[in-house]
Amino acid sequence: MDLLKAEFPEYTYLALTNDANAAAIGEMVYGGAKGMKNFVMYTLGTGVGSGLVVNGDLVYGHDGFAGECGHTTLIPGGRLCGCGAKGHLEAYCSAPGMKRTAFELLAQYNATDSLLAKYSFEDMTSKIIYEAAVKGDKVALEVFELTGNYLGQGLADTVHHLSPEAIFLFGGPTAAGDYIFKPTIASMENHLLPIFKDKIKVLPSKLSMGDAAIVGASALVWKEMEK
Repeated sequence: MDLLKAEFPEYTYLALTNDANAAAIGEMVYGGAKGMKNFVMYTLGTGVGSGLVVNGDLVYGHDGFAGECGHTTLIPGGRLCGCGAKGHLEAYCSAPGMKRTAFELLAQYNATDSLLAKYSFEDMTSKIIYEAAVKGDKVALEVFELTGNYLGQGLADTVHHLSPEAIFLFGGPTAAGDYIFKPTIASMENHLLPIFKDKIKVLPSKLSMGDAAIVGASALVWKEMEK
């Protein structure tokens, strides 16, 4: 931040954070979290990011790096995550994680008749998996079921830590709608303590996919001006 202030001395207000944190503030100011003081934003894309809002404030922790829910351990000793550790939520619930699940299932079932079988690892995307699921492809449908099961487990951990009013999901895979939301919510409820069951809303973000980072960043500066 000191480097930015030195480079841009003409700006009175400067704020710096990651895209998931910015999206969380954007959701609170412009999106579905208006009026909420306690909620969580999960961003699903090339990775799994998250922004935590408690009592109306974004949680940074003592060093500014709080809120890395995507790097909680889901499966000890599991898949290698992009960060270098193993078994993190991001390795299973990001768009690349969904692709890895698809290829594991194709190999497991020797599913040469799957609509996904014709794609190389490089060409496969979560959008292709969604389109195959819509057509009833069994492998694609199981990818969403497994991804939702994993994600719901992660959301349950977040609920146990923070007791939010709602959790918002943002990013490419969320465009699949009920294919991802239904198994995610079912899994979360299955993993929750009884005191939390049927209390936490899991909602799609109301931010525009293409504008979320910009909108969130502008909201963050606005929040700084309020202080």
